[in-house]
Amino acid sequence: MGLSTSLNTAIGGLNAAQAGIGVVSQNVANAGTTGYVRRTVSTADSLSGLTVGVQSTQVQRLLDKIVQHQLWQEASGAAYTSTRASSLSNLDKLYGAPGSATALDTIFNKFTGALQSLQNDPSSYSLRSQVVDNATQLARQLNTLSNGVQALRSQAETGLASAVGKVNDLLGALSKVNTRIVGSPNDSATAALKDQRDLILSELSQYVDIKTTEDARGSVSVVTGSGTQLFDGTAAVTFKFDEHPGLGPDDQWNIDPTKRGVGTIKIVDASGNASDAIANRIFRSGEIAANIELRDKTLVQAQAQLDEIAAQMAKALSENSLQSVAYPPSPAAQTGLDLDLGFDPTKQRLNTLTFDYTPTPPGPTRHFSFVNAPTGTTLPASNDPNTTVIAIDFSAGPAAVAAQIQNALDTNGAPGFTVANPAGSTLRITEPGGRVTGLGAKTSVLAADAATPGMPLFVDADNKPFVASYDEATRKTGLAGRIAVNADVISDRSLLIGPAGTAAGDTTRPKALLASLTSSVRSFDNNSSPDGATAPFSGTITNFVQRVVSSQGQAVEAAKRLDEGQQVALASIQSRFQTTSQVNVDQEMSMLIELQTAYAANARIISTMKEMMDVLMRV
Repeated sequence: MGLSTSLNTAIGGLNAAQAGIGVVSQNVANAGTTGYVRRTVSTADSLSGLTVGVQSTQVQRLLDKIVQHQLWQEASGAAYTSTRASSLSNLDKLYGAPGSATALDTIFNKFTGALQSLQNDPSSYSLRSQVVDNATQLARQLNTLSNGVQALRSQAETGLASAVGKVNDLLGALSKVNTRIVGSPNDSATAALKDQRDLILSELSQYVDIKTTEDARGSVSVVTGSGTQLFDGTAAVTFKFDEHPGLGPDDQWNIDPTKRGVGTIKIVDASGNASDAIANRIFRSGEIAANIELRDKTLVQAQAQLDEIAAQMAKALSENSLQSVAYPPSPAAQTGLDLDLGFDPTKQRLNTLTFDYTPTPPGPTRHFSFVNAPTGTTLPASNDPNTTVIAIDFSAGPAAVAAQIQNALDTNGAPGFTVANPAGSTLRITEPGGRVTGLGAKTSVLAADAATPGMPLFVDADNKPFVASYDEATRKTGLAGRIAVNADVISDRSLLIGPAGTAAGDTTRPKALLASLTSSVRSFDNNSSPDGATAPFSGTITNFVQRVVSSQGQAVEAAKRLDEGQQVALASIQSRFQTTSQVNVDQEMSMLIELQTAYAANARIISTMKEMMDVLMRV
């Protein structure tokens, strides 16, 4: 090996050691910098004849890309679970811990307790006042809970607007950094640019679940978990969100813009084509997905449960049952039933009429439920296969009602019955074989001074009674935010006992009111069931209130446990990622000693070459 060759080899080694020392110095200086990935110098040997040297040096980042991709997926999941857990925790605070002084079930029980006391002493003015006061507190608590639920939905709406804006900003920043990386792949600052790009992708994963790939040029491509392309060298799409501030119970998402009362996320591609990202389920995880679920599902169901409580209370307290009598009166010749539909229409409204009979050949009792709705209206099918629900118009009078029922029985597999209006307001159903087993009706009491056991103690806005009829079913949405105590009862508390002339000690109405809440078994709408929409709830209103409060607490605990588990998974993958990518100062100091030794050795070779050259020059 010649002197010049040895000198060149030493200079190459010196430069490589110097570059390595510079990288070690940079690693140590950035040991605590967020997003900084540990770097090392990669060298390649060169061979010229029999001479081995250092061909080039390149700065490389030390990270496990598979673990990094897992880290972003877990970060997206953690953002999803923490957003849900935080919102549900706030909702749980509104409800209060079951049994606590401010909890909904406690306030409901205080109201039923006041009715119990009134039942024992109806003549007591103080007990009547206690019922009114507790009813008012219950109504206000439902108002507060409804407003709180809508405030949380509005918070989710605002969160979506903020997140969509942030995603667009991140995609724009990603485009700039990615362009610089591709434009200078061998630049010494490329490692720092890739750190910056990873920070952008890490933040993006908080909002959207993403998957990334990198091509040979170093350019990155980003798609969502659902497969939608977000970035391919440049931003492939732009998101738009039409925020609706101040949401109310009626404001819900719908694919039809004319029916939609909340904001939706539009995804616009480079050609200007737009599609609905929510309808296409583009977001599967991350903060955006969590806020969509909270706004359009979780909190909507919470509102539906509150509205169901309010509606069931209002309907139960104001219901009145009409009982049939045998026709003819002699039990030995009973072939049918008579039902008197005569009542003051200004104080009662007919809502449902039920008819039961034994089929031929004998089998389970068949039930017909006639609901007050425009004829031809399609009503939800009953969960009971032996029950048929049919809409008829009760407003046309007994004769027209009889004709409609006759037609319904004949066309729905129940022939042989005769439905008639023999006189006045009497409805009669007969059959020669004695198969008629039941005939009854329920009305809604419209006035507190009606001579009925039930009364409209709870009312809708403007002191309007809430009745159990099909045509007013849409009023149920948001009822919890509007429900109040009947102003007539507040001004005349004797109405809790009955209309004018009712004996002060009469217990009929207090007993009926209490029984309707605590003893009467009722069916609740599927979409408000604490057990899920596929499991309808049947029980007393007291049972339903208790289940709603307890299920809310269980949902919060489940959300917290899920979040805690996800945070553990995130911490675990972060630890794995940092094992490779995080700077270890002790390790860097060890590397520095090796590089300094190599530097000194190469420097010694150069120094020796100089001495030898000096000797040669003097010869």
